[in-house]
Amino acid sequence: MSNLKTQFYLFSLLVFISNQGLSQCTITNATSCSCENGGTVCDLLPDITISWYALENYQSGPSEYSQTGNGANDGKLRLTGSTPNIGFGPLTVRSEDVNNNKTIVCGTDTFIVPGGVNFTCPNGKTPKQILRQVIYQKNGNTMTTREHLTPPMTYSNSSMYVDDWGVYSLRIPLVNDPNPRNWPIIGSGKKRAFCLMDYGSCSTYAQHCRDTNFIYMGGTSLLDSNFPNWGLGNNYGCSPTEQGISSGYTDIYSENLDGMWINIPPNTCNGNYWIFYEVDPHNYFEESNENNNFTMIPFTLSLQNPSGNPVATIQSTQVPTLCGNDSIVLSANAGYGFLWSTGATTQNIKVPAGIYTVTVWNYCGTAISSPYTISSFTMPSAPITSSDTICIGDSSMLTATGNNIKWYDINDSLVGAGNNFYTPALISSTNYFARDVAINNGNITFGGKSDSAGTGGYFAGSQSLLFSTFKSIILKSVKVYSNTAGVRDIAVYTSTGTLIQSGSFMIPIGEYRIPLNFSIPIGTDYKITVNNAPYLWRNNSNVTYPYTIPDTLSITGSSAGGSLYYYFFDWEIEVGYSECYSPKSMATVDVEICTGLAYNNTNNLINIYPNPAKNQFTIDLVATATDEKASLSIFNLMGQEIENFEINLQYGQRYTKLIELYRINSGTLIAKIKINNMNFYRRIMIVN
Repeated sequence: MSNLKTQFYLFSLLVFISNQGLSQCTITNATSCSCENGGTVCDLLPDITISWYALENYQSGPSEYSQTGNGANDGKLRLTGSTPNIGFGPLTVRSEDVNNNKTIVCGTDTFIVPGGVNFTCPNGKTPKQILRQVIYQKNGNTMTTREHLTPPMTYSNSSMYVDDWGVYSLRIPLVNDPNPRNWPIIGSGKKRAFCLMDYGSCSTYAQHCRDTNFIYMGGTSLLDSNFPNWGLGNNYGCSPTEQGISSGYTDIYSENLDGMWINIPPNTCNGNYWIFYEVDPHNYFEESNENNNFTMIPFTLSLQNPSGNPVATIQSTQVPTLCGNDSIVLSANAGYGFLWSTGATTQNIKVPAGIYTVTVWNYCGTAISSPYTISSFTMPSAPITSSDTICIGDSSMLTATGNNIKWYDINDSLVGAGNNFYTPALISSTNYFARDVAINNGNITFGGKSDSAGTGGYFAGSQSLLFSTFKSIILKSVKVYSNTAGVRDIAVYTSTGTLIQSGSFMIPIGEYRIPLNFSIPIGTDYKITVNNAPYLWRNNSNVTYPYTIPDTLSITGSSAGGSLYYYFFDWEIEVGYSECYSPKSMATVDVEICTGLAYNNTNNLINIYPNPAKNQFTIDLVATATDEKASLSIFNLMGQEIENFEINLQYGQRYTKLIELYRINSGTLIAKIKINNMNFYRRIMIVN
């Protein structure tokens, strides 16, 4: 938390304590709380808005920077967001449930984790955290609560993040379209909240709180006395477990904070634009009004490209090599008029393979782009697959024709590659799917500082290189120099901290090229870093930023300034790589209960009854001369183990055991009896 945020937090705490001693409208006492529509029973919902007044005036308004000469601020339009809560209840956000546990998502798996645990996904996925919005409810004089769960957010054990809390863009106004959401976007940015808090009350920040903040220069200014439930909340600060904004308070993210800027693209023209700002654009949180979370102000650029030097460009976030008859979206740079070679007049078009140009009208004049070529290659034919029938507990080898076969399960998860695929041991019939993949290799180039020449040393701190991409790339590899062998975690993040790609790599001592294979889309202000003590070489001389690959990549600096170069040398970049997938072909493995004749008289020696069974059944075994140890496992048809028992057999004696399965729904179960490393299976029908 900044010193300024700390000072206002302490001031708010004193005000909060003073008022809590007198009020009967608190998070534990609903006696004098008012419902928005009258009555005595209601949800006391927040209503988060975004202030046009603060956007235009706080810290003298937005700060524009030219494209060069400003260091890390090159090409940025910095701005402030003030988010008043004008609702009847607080925005309360918690990272833990009532038992102080966090809900962490790792891909498709969910884990309940104690709040004090620094969690790492066991499946190698990046952990995400589900947050809990606490909604206070007035029931007469009694205050109750309910929870609203958010989608998974960026996880940190020591902080609490709300992804895309604020999203902002610079737009060209269209005279014939009053809806600013349809106006062409020049540049954009977004903020990941790290501290939702009661920065100050609406009286402290007069003009910030208005009843219609979404209208520029509009709305009636609201003071503390205008809120029937003013101060209802919990004096929110930067806690990692609870944050929020009380009724009649605002939170402020000022322009000096990380991520509080719009990236102005090179060749942007000076002229009159509008800044459009939206808070909680994805409606992660419940509010009394979901339609007033935006605002906009006019802004004139004066430090960019002067009139008379127009430029028209075409970009795509997708690779311009298509599979069969696919199509991709092309985007022109912003303007107030467009004419594509197809005849389309919108900023974005979706087109198949071909050659395209666009004419753009903007404040600099009129320009025609260079031709943009989209190529295609033939989709492979669907593979011809084999099917198989096996005994329960066995595996199968499936085959498929094709040049580059990939195998998938019923959930479309990749499970194998190659013309032959060996399944795991199966206990029920299973379908697999094969696809042939044609690969279009891209062009390889190298960039960045080529080697470690110059003074420097091995460094253990977590620092980053900053870079931007002008095409979608694959960062295939980088060169590093290490004085300590070990595993390093390398990751690429956006400027707001969103993870793009990551991986763990074993690095030996000396010079080593790390095979990253990170896919990185078009974007600005990325950072590549090592998340644990790297002990990798950095240069503190012979460093000259930017390091560029024309029209592809620019390494612009480091997290510690322009005189230091951290860790990652001689970047290997691939542009234009794409894959073309054939239609799927299914292969079925039918699983049968086999007789087990390899073991004498097993049908008589192993009995399960009754079958069908309701809630319990008995297993009956007769030991042979060689029987010593056995085990019994119960599986469902998904292959999940439900029960497991060890069995001690003695020659000439009968073994019986009652198995109780009261929590099992009706259906089919598989019993696996393992005797002397031989497996025998029986199907059990459960009926309720």
